[in-house]
Amino acid sequence: MGMATNKAEIEYAVMLAVLGFQTEFMKSTYSNIQAHVFDELIYVTSTRSASIPAEKELARSPEGLELLRRFHRSLLDSCQHVLQARIEHAIGARVQNIVTDLDPEVGLSTVVIKLHAPMTLSSTH
Repeated sequence: MGMATNKAEIEYAVMLAVLGFQTEFMKSTYSNIQAHVFDELIYVTSTRSASIPAEKELARSPEGLELLRRFHRSLLDSCQHVLQARIEHAIGARVQNIVTDLDPEVGLSTVVIKLHAPMTLSSTH
């Protein structure tokens, strides 16, 4: 596959990289994943295909909700270098940092990727 050069190709490449990472390293499966490029930021949201009963129960308390969010961030942080390398390879741009959050109540994971510089996009859509 050639280097992604337009917005749709970049969003698709990032979406595949994040989905593969979440499946392989986070052991999560998602039914809906979207990526959006805004200058040097890429937002990726994904919704789990099935809720995890233990997480839903834990998320009922504020303390449990925060624990789940911290666990999710720690899991991503521990192997973030793998995701970063996959994204950089897919889009040919350097990643400055990646942050994530999880809303366990609805199974929504958000990943924000900050690039070193805004993407140079071709005019092809």
